[in-house]
Amino acid sequence: MALKKLELELKAFSALGEGAVALSEDPVLPGWYVDPATGARVFYDPVAGKFFTAAGGVYIPLGYINPAPKQVAIAPGDRLMVSISFKYTGPAVSGVTGYYCIGTNGMFGFDEKLVQQTTFSIPQVTTPPSYPNVTNSYVFTIPSNVDTNWDDIYVKIFGGSPSIGGQATTNYLFGYENALLVAGIQPTISEFKISDFAKV
Repeated sequence: MALKKLELELKAFSALGEGAVALSEDPVLPGWYVDPATGARVFYDPVAGKFFTAAGGVYIPLGYINPAPKQVAIAPGDRLMVSISFKYTGPAVSGVTGYYCIGTNGMFGFDEKLVQQTTFSIPQVTTPPSYPNVTNSYVFTIPSNVDTNWDDIYVKIFGGSPSIGGQATTNYLFGYENALLVAGIQPTISEFKISDFAKV
């Protein structure tokens, strides 16, 4: 029987725990790795050049969540409009899906609590725009069972004809962390102190 030899060039790695390694640079092979920052298992797709994590039953890229530029206070019964905008150049696209989600972003992905979808079309644009020329939005009604940790938002677009990408593999994904302050479901007291004391 002939002896077969497999040669592998290992990249730099560091041990995170028993049986867990993380690469110090992006790997070249597809497969499961450990995120050194969180310890979460992530999948690397070298074709897309992205790490993915599970969310809502599909894999979405890591790094799409950003610090929110502001925080909006919401309570049960409130209406919250989430709007998207982007620059577009290309052919007309009909039936694009806008996917809007409120929930909790964590080390195992995004826990989707409220999800809604819209359908919209994009007109043909032949000259690159200088400002976002496509918008869409959805208005959520905050339910009575909202929890205080439902403070993250993400959106994505996919589908259409011609298609701009699949739901699980879309490149058009963006989110904000700590964007919402859920109030009105539990008593909240802050800055409790003795305000003054004086002889009267």
